[in-house]
Amino acid sequence: MLELLGRHPYLRELVISTLIGLGVYVVCALVIVAAELRQQSDMSAYRTRSTLNDLAYAVFYRCSIYNILVMPLFSFLSPRLQFARIGLLSPLPPLVAVTVYWIAIDFLNYWTHRLEHALPALWAFHSVHHAQTRLTFLSANRIHAVEQLYIGLLMIVPAFLLGVPQRLWLPLLFLQLFSETLQHSRLNWSFGSMHGLFVSPAFHKIHHSADEREYNGNYGRFFSLWDAIFGTFVRSSMTTRQHGVSGMIIPETLTAQFVHPFRYLMSRRARSLDPATGQAQP
Repeated sequence: MLELLGRHPYLRELVISTLIGLGVYVVCALVIVAAELRQQSDMSAYRTRSTLNDLAYAVFYRCSIYNILVMPLFSFLSPRLQFARIGLLSPLPPLVAVTVYWIAIDFLNYWTHRLEHALPALWAFHSVHHAQTRLTFLSANRIHAVEQLYIGLLMIVPAFLLGVPQRLWLPLLFLQLFSETLQHSRLNWSFGSMHGLFVSPAFHKIHHSADEREYNGNYGRFFSLWDAIFGTFVRSSMTTRQHGVSGMIIPETLTAQFVHPFRYLMSRRARSLDPATGQAQP
């Protein structure tokens, strides 16, 4: 095994990054579960079929199965996008560079997330993430592979343009993973006076509400500030709510969740066709 890794540096880098990512994720999970137990949260959701499916998503992404599948595509694109590898932030001090990078990428994530709710072609895939009716920290992993792919493709160019020192990747990975995992946990934290700046579990639970007035808001990924600025900040006094997507039932099987977006888009197209001509209605 060591000889194989020595002959293939890309494989070695993949193994190392996967082990680091898994280690970070396990630490995040242990901290969150400990906090949930301390808060005496309802832990019965962890014994459901839907959470078992979320665990399968976690294995798919955290064990780099997805990365291996898409590696040929990104290996093909990377050398062809070298012109974009400008690294605009490289002259800045590391702390300033990483702060600017984090804010810029989170701003793009906010608008991408908002578009996913506005455009039917994107909502078809993003709705799989919203199908979970009992959130746990594992629910953060419930992302359709096509959504994961187009998000990665959309972010590759700005990441190249901005650049960030490689030694800062691990702290960024830890912060991003912990934030996303915490947001989907069974904790009721709202971050108090910082609620309007950072995305908290309470803030994100509103976004997962089955009520369309609530899930079409609170789009922030890390900073809730964007929602406050652009008028999508949703406040709610409810402590409990129904999660999922009202009127959209996706069976709790991985196959059904993978196929759902394509069926959704086909049904929309069928409804838009003129029964007499078979052409799209104006």
